[in-house]
Amino acid sequence: MSISIDIGTGEVKLIELSKVNEQAALSKIHTIETWKDMNSFDPEKLEKSNWVASINDICAEAKLNPKRIKSITSAISGKNLSVKEITTLEMNEEDLFQSLEFEAKKHIPLDGTDAVMDYHIIGNNNNEIDKINVLLVATTKNIIKQFDSIIRDSGFKNSIFDAEPIALSNVLTHNYGKSDDGIDIILDIGANTSTLVVCGEGQTFFTREIEIAGFQIISEIVKKYNTDYEDGYNILNKDGLDALNSSDVDDSDSFSLEVAEKTIFSSLIDETRKSLRYYVKSNNGNSNFKRFFISGGFAEIDGLKEKISDELRIETHTLNPFTNIETDIKIENPSKYSIAVGLALRGLL
Repeated sequence: MSISIDIGTGEVKLIELSKVNEQAALSKIHTIETWKDMNSFDPEKLEKSNWVASINDICAEAKLNPKRIKSITSAISGKNLSVKEITTLEMNEEDLFQSLEFEAKKHIPLDGTDAVMDYHIIGNNNNEIDKINVLLVATTKNIIKQFDSIIRDSGFKNSIFDAEPIALSNVLTHNYGKSDDGIDIILDIGANTSTLVVCGEGQTFFTREIEIAGFQIISEIVKKYNTDYEDGYNILNKDGLDALNSSDVDDSDSFSLEVAEKTIFSSLIDETRKSLRYYVKSNNGNSNFKRFFISGGFAEIDGLKEKISDELRIETHTLNPFTNIETDIKIENPSKYSIAVGLALRGLL
């Protein structure tokens, strides 16, 4: 059995997986909003108490006693860590750890506390003899302490922390396999930020946080329609991308909303395009992108998948994290559980 808790800006999600005949199976799935009054939702005003209360509520709903759970897996968001693939000399484990510890300090913002890092050896470097490719994940003790205090104040004794970009890569591999002859892209659109992950068999791992996501999209709708956040959320769910070209407002507002569409949706795609160009430039012109997956709470905005496919000229899918997981539970908007499932898979497989 493996339990994960994805502590998001808009929602907290809980997943419990078990093994049935060597196959991952879904035992529990729950989600709860971090903000009880949607109209007063503001990501900048979220406090530790909001998350602790949400975790307590979700555990009560799932009929779980945190004190009886040996360990859970949770995530540290991309903006709080550095995930970087590096090439280093092949060496014994102790020397490698010391070398990577020094390397980690170059890649994380200093906050006055020591670096904390983990790593995964990807394999031999194809271009240089006696060198290996290593995926380095680094953060600081202060960040770990902040996330750990949320988990412990919720009643859990122990927690394992993974990086959101790695959880996304793992859930993609488990459900769809790795692209053998190309590069996969994941764009996870959350409540306050979007996470871009570029990965593939034998390909350089890359990730970036984009500060355009659901909250910013809904805020544009709220401003242009002169309505509240909850109504803006409902308009987006009902009309999708067309919400920003609605004829339900006067001509001047329609013009502004069309501009808003270009500002928000096109900006998200433009930032993705810039990141992919950087990836290509940094990897000797390798642009063999094969598959594009969108995930997260706002992945199923009507028309978004088609817009990304048209703009970036790549086959685009909505990531379903339960494709290769046994379940008879009917799940609404399954893509929003991608990170939570990726975290639970780490503790199971």
